[in-house]
Amino acid sequence: ARDQVVRRLVASGLYDANRRRPWPTAPLRVGVVTSVGTAAWHDFHHEIEASRFGFELRVCDTRVQGDGADRSVAAAITTLARRSDVDCIVVIRGGGARNELATFDAESIAMAIATSTVPVITGLGHEIDRSVADEVAHTSYKTPTACARALIDAVSTFGSEVEQAWAAITALATHRLGDASTALV
Repeated sequence: ARDQVVRRLVASGLYDANRRRPWPTAPLRVGVVTSVGTAAWHDFHHEIEASRFGFELRVCDTRVQGDGADRSVAAAITTLARRSDVDCIVVIRGGGARNELATFDAESIAMAIATSTVPVITGLGHEIDRSVADEVAHTSYKTPTACARALIDAVSTFGSEVEQAWAAITALATHRLGDASTALV
């Protein structure tokens, strides 16, 4: 069933659609699809809070395993993708048995990710786990904590680039003011 979902996504041209979405320069407004109260949420949220960056999280607390979880996760992704105040979406779930993670092989979740208007990143399970959701996401990470780290690194890189640009502007302005001052004398 998993292979059939992947084949249908490839045939429809949606398999890598989300990867073609441009990654935001400073992804501070983050939609999060997870089950709040779990270790996955705690680990992700702790990393984000510890960064001291001004992340704004829009959280859809949803079931991530069991009956109806596939529909719930897909609906949460679709809902967040429709918002104008979300730079990217993170779908996270901690590890578990392979059959518990099978939710993320559902075609409804894959379609929600593939058709999302914003990039979707995933952190599902552990290092050895790989789902269809991971396959169609913009980028997949091994764990929820790794997702948080990627967001933090992106914002940190943006901050460094802004500081470098400001230093270059300041140096150029100082140089030009010096030249203008000399020309006036």
